[in-house]
Amino acid sequence: MNNKLLLFSSSAIATGLLLGANSTTQANASTTNDMSMNHDMQSNMNQKQMGMNHDMQSNMNQKQMGMNHDMQSNMNQKQMGMNHDMQNNMNQKQMGMHHMTQETMMPYYNYNGYTTYDGHFTQDNDFVRALKYDNVMIDGYKVNTAATDKTVTSSKKVYSTMVDMNKDGQVVHITFDTKPNTVSKDMFKKAHMANHMIDEGQTDNGSYMTYKTNNGTYQAFFDDRGYLLMN
Repeated sequence: MNNKLLLFSSSAIATGLLLGANSTTQANASTTNDMSMNHDMQSNMNQKQMGMNHDMQSNMNQKQMGMNHDMQSNMNQKQMGMNHDMQNNMNQKQMGMHHMTQETMMPYYNYNGYTTYDGHFTQDNDFVRALKYDNVMIDGYKVNTAATDKTVTSSKKVYSTMVDMNKDGQVVHITFDTKPNTVSKDMFKKAHMANHMIDEGQTDNGSYMTYKTNNGTYQAFFDDRGYLLMN
């Protein structure tokens, strides 16, 4: 349906038949009047129809605009929510990756065997960096910097290394000898310059230097000629 109006009228024909030939003028007049009435009615109906169509079109446009606005708002909100979630997920993943990288990249040094064989490993950059991070293992033992009880109740010697433990079996000290007349004090100080020396002094038979690590300390002892004895 196209909403067209169908108008039926028989009044003009009926009047002409009743009045005969003498009423031709009247019939014409009636016909003219009837045509005018029809024209007015048609105009009024067309105007109403146009008004109805205009109102319907306006309402539809307003509804369409409202729907489009709501859809756009919902899409924007969903998009913002998705972006926020993605950003959070990316941040969390990034933090996790950074944490894993830190753990993976932490300097580590492991020495097995007699430390008196060659003292030059004490000048190794990896050894020096691992000392700073309290991550040096000598003959299977590493100092537990988290131990609160530092009292030595037992000791164990492995090769040329002495391991001191508290009553709970936690390692609190590790002492090892190095090859005599191998590493001078100046050589040691140069190799360990990246770490923080907090003390330096004299002993009965030589000298010592103390370095700060992240959670502990380490000391180097030198004989009266200035050569490294033990760490």
